[in-house]
Amino acid sequence: MPRIVRSGAPKRRYAKRLSPVERREQLLDAALGIVAESGFTAVSIAAVAERSDVTRPVVYDLFGSRDDVLRELIDRETTRMHAAVARSVAAITAETTVVQAVSVGLGRFLAEVRAMPATWRLVYFPIDGVPPLLRERVGRARDELRTPMRRLFSDWLADRPADAAQVDPDVLVQLLQGVIQTLARLVLDDPERYDSERVLALIMPLLSDAPEAF
Repeated sequence: MPRIVRSGAPKRRYAKRLSPVERREQLLDAALGIVAESGFTAVSIAAVAERSDVTRPVVYDLFGSRDDVLRELIDRETTRMHAAVARSVAAITAETTVVQAVSVGLGRFLAEVRAMPATWRLVYFPIDGVPPLLRERVGRARDELRTPMRRLFSDWLADRPADAAQVDPDVLVQLLQGVIQTLARLVLDDPERYDSERVLALIMPLLSDAPEAF
């Protein structure tokens, strides 16, 4: 008897063969995409599997639960943020003036934001269902960012005793962080209109014309 082939039968879907490390990154990328589009509450094992074009057991092989996916995603993205901040301040030296430091550091940081928009949206835009763990990590990252900025301004003011009494480094750092947050949101929201060059072209003359105490 001839073999009957059912042309309408669904084909079994096979995941592309990847190493465990590559697969983990693929699944976390999928979860990040879901968060960026629909918020943390939309992340599930099924959603990550569908977006990655794999079956749910493939996801379960690496992540035991949805919470494990989110925990590792937050770990990865906060690590990326810390590295981006470190790269942004790496070019700032003790000999750099405050205006130069802001120009170099801010330019590098905005480039990092443009390179990883989904990552920085976790920080600068309200996202549905943000886990407490992310709020805590983001707050810690902001505190860590204040440290090199405050050190820079403190060292700068130490060489200018007459100006030191007029400037509160803590307030100055808070104000600068507010500016950075606003600029990052502009770059993320409309990168074509607000590129790094346009943003810096606005900020730098304001700093250059500021009173000498700044």
